[in-house]
Amino acid sequence: MITLGSVTDLRPEHAGRAVLVGSHGGHATGEYALAFAIASLICHDAGIGLEEAGVEGLTVLANQSVPAIAIDYRSARIGDAQDMLARGRVSRANAPAVALGIFPGSRAADAAALLSDRVGQATALSGATGDAIFRRRECSLGPGRRLVFLDSASSITPFDNGAIIVTGSHGGLPAGAADRAIKARPLIAIFNDAGVGIDTAGIARLPVLDRQGVAAACVKAASARIGDARSTYETGIVSFANEKALALGAQPGTRIRHLIGSLTGIAADQFPTWDT
Repeated sequence: MITLGSVTDLRPEHAGRAVLVGSHGGHATGEYALAFAIASLICHDAGIGLEEAGVEGLTVLANQSVPAIAIDYRSARIGDAQDMLARGRVSRANAPAVALGIFPGSRAADAAALLSDRVGQATALSGATGDAIFRRRECSLGPGRRLVFLDSASSITPFDNGAIIVTGSHGGLPAGAADRAIKARPLIAIFNDAGVGIDTAGIARLPVLDRQGVAAACVKAASARIGDARSTYETGIVSFANEKALALGAQPGTRIRHLIGSLTGIAADQFPTWDT
């Protein structure tokens, strides 16, 4: 079993292997896993969340006969593959995984052993690239007012310094590493709280970013589809914020569109729509 902090850590050499990632099990995670032709996937359910987006990737993989399971957010930390393997419990399993004898409540370690038996049974490459799967969109609201929308925080670059960054990513720490918290110094960065979960892992990135001088907040998993920056932008409601974000007005209960409006001085109804 290959263990990775994030699905974006997948590489061509992982084709045909059983893989456990610390990432949520959203739609894009499933597509990304298929692009690397892995034999099976263990991911995190991220609190399930709005429209069950946290486990939507399991269906994506089931459609290609790839076994996949999600680990209960109450049993192990999101972003922490080793913790998921050590104490995780299965919350969801797709049909190919059930056929192997894996069910909700199963121990992650036992499930991993069953899935590892499938090493070498890879699916065909989808041909999709990370850039195509994890969308990036930018828009300007005037001089110095740049919004960056990213389905995955792994797409953040130093060119995003000073921007308002809205992501679909969880607010945990990939691989528990502080140096992976963010790759820019934005005005503020928004994540999904992934149901918060055990050890408050779903918001573990916030205090780390506070110490790094970056304002950051999370939206409730029940208010926006994890893995979907558009959903974070359109329906997300702040659940937690670090001290620097609170100072900018990111109070719990605030809608992300209203927060962006207060930061830019532009009324939310004057923002460009997603499709423009």
